[in-house]
Amino acid sequence: MENENVLGFEVGASKTIALAGDLSGNVFSKLSTKTANDRSSREVLINQLKSLYKRFSKKYDTAYVSMTFPGAINKKGIVAYAPNLPGWKGYNLLNTLKEHFDSRVFVENDANAQALAEKLYGYGRDYSNFVYLTIGTGIGGAIFIDDRLYSGRNGWAGEFGHMVMQANGPVCGCGRHGCFEALASGSAIERSASAAGLKMTGKEIFDAWSAGDKRVKAVVNAMANYLSIGIANVVNIFDPEAIIIGGGITKNNEQLIELVRKKVPVELGNYRRRIKIIRAAESLVEKAPLAVVAYNKRIRR
Repeated sequence: MENENVLGFEVGASKTIALAGDLSGNVFSKLSTKTANDRSSREVLINQLKSLYKRFSKKYDTAYVSMTFPGAINKKGIVAYAPNLPGWKGYNLLNTLKEHFDSRVFVENDANAQALAEKLYGYGRDYSNFVYLTIGTGIGGAIFIDDRLYSGRNGWAGEFGHMVMQANGPVCGCGRHGCFEALASGSAIERSASAAGLKMTGKEIFDAWSAGDKRVKAVVNAMANYLSIGIANVVNIFDPEAIIIGGGITKNNEQLIELVRKKVPVELGNYRRRIKIIRAAESLVEKAPLAVVAYNKRIRR
C-alpha cells in the first residue's frame, strides 16, 4: 500500500506547528515552536523546519511534506506578499523546501489550506459551492466552485480582506483605505475599542460582550455590521450555498455568528436568498497541511 503519511508545517506569525498525519486527516503527533519573525529570519525558520523534519522522521516514515504559509503565494511557490512575516517577499519557498526535504513537497496559503481541510474533513463536504472566510488579526478567504478550489490566475483569489467597503476609511496593511480587513478583523475591533477608551484584546472584548458588558456593545455591533456587509458582497458575487467562517475571532464565539446570521439577509436587500452561515470546525485547522496533499492528489487523478 502506498505510504500516505504527511509531515505538515503550519507557519504563523508567532508560532509554527509541526505535525505528522495521514491523508484521511488523522494526526499522529504534533508540537509547536516560536516562529522566527524578523527580516533575517528566513534561514532561521528553514533551519527550524529541517530540525523538526529530522525529529519526526525518526518516528514516522512520511512520503510528503506540506506547508501552510500566512501570505500570498503564486502557483510557482513564490511568496508575493506576507504582511506579518517581513523579508519573505519574492522568496521561492517551494524550491527551497524541495532542496531540503527528501519527499514530495506542497506549499499553500493558510486560508486556502484551511478551506481544503473544511472541504475534505468538515462541513464543506456537504457543499459544492461555498466561500471560506478566516477572521483573525486579518481577513482571508478561499472559494470553492463545483467542488474545486478556485485560485485565480496567480493563485491569489480569495483576498476578501482587501475589498474596499469605506472610501477614505482606516488604512489597511495592504496600503489601501477602508478595506474589509481594516473594518472587521480582530485588529480592527481592538482599534475601535481603543478609540472608545477601552484597552482590551479581541478575546477580552467578546468575553465582555457575552457577559453583557454595555461598554463594548456598540463596538461589537459596528464590527458585526461591517462583517455582514462584507459577507453580503461576497454572496452577491459568488452566490454560494454556504459561507463557512473560521479564524481566531470565531473561536467559542457562536454568539457573533448568530448576530451575523440575522444581519446578512438585511444587507442582501432585494437579493435576499437562503444562505447557510456556519462557524468552521476549530479542530480542523491543524489538519490543513494534510488536506493540501489529499486535495492535490485527488484532482491530479
